[in-house]
Amino acid sequence: MGSFASLIDQVLEDDDALDGLAFAYAELGEPERRGLAHAVLQDAGNPTQALVAFLAVEENPRLRQRLAGLISKHGCIDQCAFLEGTEAQGAARLMQSLPGLEPESLRITWKDSKIASIEIESRKSLRNDASLLAVSVAEAMQTLAPIVWRHIRSGGELPDGVERFAGFFSVG
Repeated sequence: MGSFASLIDQVLEDDDALDGLAFAYAELGEPERRGLAHAVLQDAGNPTQALVAFLAVEENPRLRQRLAGLISKHGCIDQCAFLEGTEAQGAARLMQSLPGLEPESLRITWKDSKIASIEIESRKSLRNDASLLAVSVAEAMQTLAPIVWRHIRSGGELPDGVERFAGFFSVG
């Protein structure tokens, strides 16, 4: 293991050092931020925390989307889904948690096969939806994907940070 890999793995065990790495990342130019993300991806035993720290400070929408994709593809993310209703009307919650971070969820409601609301909830703001049943992510996506894609194609708004949930919608 190279010295950079060893340094990155040590940084990931120290919250203050991880904050420092995120601050340093934010001060870099776009090509250097891409390079640092790539280096972490290549050298860290588990790149999830560093990539999430970079995502938290990244302001460029294109790079935020890229980081979210890297986290979904290479990170250790626990995902679960809850669903109630049909493609015509219902509600869903897509929950995910990353090591060392609070779980978060994407709550979607729809009526007449159109999105009524999409919101990102933190653990503190989760609503108690006793009617939502735990289902497989694949089952939830069979219902949600067509509704969400129609919403996007018709110019519907998505909340800031929704790219963190892209892993639910990725094929694979």
